[in-house]
Amino acid sequence: MEQHLKKRIIGALLTVVAFAIALPIVLDGSRSDVGLSSDIPPRPESPEWAFVEDEQQVRIELEQLESGEAAEAVRIPDVPVAEQNEQADPGSRGDQTTLDSDNLPYAWTLQLGAFSDEKNAFDLRDKLRKQGYKAYTQAFPDDNLTRVYVGPEVQRSEIERLQDKLKKTLGMKDIYLRRYRAES
Repeated sequence: MEQHLKKRIIGALLTVVAFAIALPIVLDGSRSDVGLSSDIPPRPESPEWAFVEDEQQVRIELEQLESGEAAEAVRIPDVPVAEQNEQADPGSRGDQTTLDSDNLPYAWTLQLGAFSDEKNAFDLRDKLRKQGYKAYTQAFPDDNLTRVYVGPEVQRSEIERLQDKLKKTLGMKDIYLRRYRAES
C-alpha cells in the first residue's frame, strides 16, 4: 500500500476510537457541574463595644473641628511676601554666611511671579526646572495666589548674579530678591 493511504486509515481509526470513548461520557449526563462545598464558617457577630468606640472617636473629631482645634493644628504659617528687594540686615557681614537672631543662616531667594491660577505657576516652575534652576512654588490661600521662587542661595552676590541672568534670559524686569526662611 501506499504510504499516504496508510496514514489516512490510521487517522480514521483513531478518530473512531476517540468518538467511541468520548460519546458515552457526553451522552451519559451523570457528569454535570457539581458545586464545591465550602468549609468557611459564617462571619461572627461584632461585639457592641466595637461600634461604641468608633462612634466616640468620630464624636471627638467632630468636636475638634467645631471648636477650631483641628484647623489650628494644620494652619499654614504666614510668610511675608516681597514687594521690593530686601536689604541685608545691619551687622551682617555682606557676602559671608552668618546666623540671624534665631540662629538660622541667612539665605536669599528670588520671587519671579505670583499667579491666581495655580497651573500657570506650576508651568513657570517646570519651565525653570527644565532650564536647570532650583525653582519652587508656595501657595498663599489668604491672597488666593501661588508664588514662584528660584533659589535659595547662601551668598547674596550669587543670588544677585542669578537675578541679572534671569532678567536677561526670561525678559522679566520684576524679579524680587528676598530673605529665604525655611519652613519647619
